[in-house]
Amino acid sequence: MIAKNLGNAERIVRLLLGVLVAVITAMQPQFGAFEGLTSVIALFLILNGIFGRCYLWHMLEITSCGCSEAPQERFCGKRAA
Repeated sequence: MIAKNLGNAERIVRLLLGVLVAVITAMQPQFGAFEGLTSVIALFLILNGIFGRCYLWHMLEITSCGCSEAPQERFCGKRAA
C-alpha cells in the first residue's frame, strides 16, 4: 500500500467531483460505453477522496499532503527533506 499523497482540500474536491459525475451519469436515460467509462472515473475519484491516495500521483512522485512539513510526516509516512 502506498502512503497518503493527497492533501485534505484535494481529497474534498475529488470526492465532491466524483459524486457529481456519478449522479450525472446515473441520471442519463441510456447506459452505454461512455457512461460506463465515466462511472469508473467517478469511482476512482471517490476512492481517492476517501483514502487520500492516488496511484497516478504516486508514479509521478507528486504529493499535495504537505509532507515537507514535520507534523505531516506521521500521516503520509515520508520524511521531511
